[in-house]
Parts: sequence; C-alpha cells; structure tokens
Amino acid sequence: MPPAETPQAESFPAGKISTADIVAAVRGWHQHARMPIFADPYARLLCGRFLGFAVRFRPLGWFLVKVVLGRIMPVSMCVLMRARYAEQALEAAIAAQGAAQYVIIGAGMDSFAFRRRDLLQRIDVFEIDHPVTQQKKLKRIRRAGLTVPARCRFVAADLSRVAVVDALDGSGFDRAQPTFLSLMGVAYYLTPDDLATLAGSIARNLAPGTRLVIDYLLDKESSNPAHLGIREKTLAFVKARGEPMRSEYSTAAMNALFAANGFRAVENFAIEGLAPSYRQTFGRLPFEIPGLFAFGAFEVEPRGAGASQA
Repeated sequence: MPPAETPQAESFPAGKISTADIVAAVRGWHQHARMPIFADPYARLLCGRFLGFAVRFRPLGWFLVKVVLGRIMPVSMCVLMRARYAEQALEAAIAAQGAAQYVIIGAGMDSFAFRRRDLLQRIDVFEIDHPVTQQKKLKRIRRAGLTVPARCRFVAADLSRVAVVDALDGSGFDRAQPTFLSLMGVAYYLTPDDLATLAGSIARNLAPGTRLVIDYLLDKESSNPAHLGIREKTLAFVKARGEPMRSEYSTAAMNALFAANGFRAVENFAIEGLAPSYRQTFGRLPFEIPGLFAFGAFEVEPRGAGASQA
C-alpha cells in the first residue's frame, strides 16, 4: 500500500521508505488486531528500523496509521486481503495441480519463506525483485538473525530489462514443473503492454496448467463511486513517491488481456465482493473494503488452445 501525500508523510526519511516497506509495516501493525485477517509475525522485522519501531511502539504506530496514512488506511484492507488470497490460491494449486514451484514476482518484504515452513516441505520458492530492493531485504534478514530456508532462492532482476522466465534461468527453476506465480502489488505499476508481454512470455515458456494470481486497479467506471475519493488520494500518494500507477482495467478487460496471451480465467472479481464473508469470519473489520481493486487467477492453456498468444 502506498504512503499518503500529506505534509506528515513528508516527515518520513526521504527516499528511504518505499511502498514495499510500508506494505510490510501495515502487515506488522495489523498483528495488533483482535482477529488478524493475515498473520505475519515477521513483518515488523522486514519493514526497516524506523517503521519496525513504529509498529512495536504503540504511540508512534498510532501516529503512523491514524495521522500519516489516515486518509488512505482503508486501502490497507486490500494489502492484507491480497496476501491472504495469494496464499489460499497457492494452497489450492498445490492440492489440485501439484504445483511444485512458487514464484513471487516483485516480492518486496514478503515473509512467506519464514511463515510457511509447512509449505516449503513441498515446494521450492523463488523471490524475484529489483537488486536494490532485494539487497535491502537480505540485509534486514541478516540483522534479524533469520535463517533463509534451503528451498527459498532469491533472484535479483530488473524486470524492465529482463523477462521473468529468463531471470529464473540459473536459479534452479524448472520450466517443465507445475508452477504457481503471484503478481501482487505490481500490475498497476506496469503498462498494459508490459503486462501483456509478461503474461505471454510465461504462457509460451512454462508448463500448461501453470497458474498466476494478480491484483489490479479497477478503472474508474468499475470502481465503487463512494470510494472514488480514496482512489484519487491513493493515486496521488504513489505518484508523489515516484511510483505512479500506470494501468487500470475492468474485469472484462483483464480477462481479455490474459486470454490474448495464452491464459484462461479461473476467477476474476472485485475484492469488495468478499466483504460479507470477511465480516462473517472476522467480525467487524478495521476498515470498509474499498471497491477499487480486483483479484484474478489465470491458468496457462495447453499449447495451441484458446486465443492466439501475443
């Protein structure tokens, strides 16, 4: 989740706190909730010293959440929900498709390898991220005294210069094995052409049945009109931090993009629709789920099936 474009937000150490850091801090702060939507005891160790202290020290954490990020904190629900959705979809893919590899594209400060040791007995995990971000994460892992599991591989790559499948070469990744990929918190920073290129490359090079999950920004017409104010603030936040969102879609447009590039839609829906089931499971939610984002799960078609690949 991006930081807020407010005078208070400018008090953050300029250029040192990224959206990846803030996403981890949001997950860490959420652990104080009565019934966390997503359990992540490692988030506070990976979000950096300043934010990690804020997460642990309640008064500073309150200031961070209520004042600095207050106007867009409802978007934090999307951050928590996407993490929960991705891992539930991964568990389903392991059970149904026998997925043996998990590729986290744009992993940021994700703590999957430390939280889900149970799944690492069954799968190999590949974290792909920009070399600068990944080095920062590895430094924090060492500082926290964490041991990286043997089945977790870190793949440093600038994905604006190299394709995901090419970046994975040499890491122990097997293109022929059933694979599950997550593209969470990334798609809105890509242009539609970039996303289509990424999808097409995966469909051409990885095994049929490979699944990819994604979250994305709904276009204005598909967004809940009551939440358009939060939408504009969110777009302004990321732009102010030098990470502007570059794309938005309807669910139909996202289905069409993946269909044109070798995938079939498993499911694709606005995440606001999950609100009733979340309230039933967790009771009163910290914030209303904003109708601004969607989740999709897509599967690589057998070669030559469906629409032609781009």
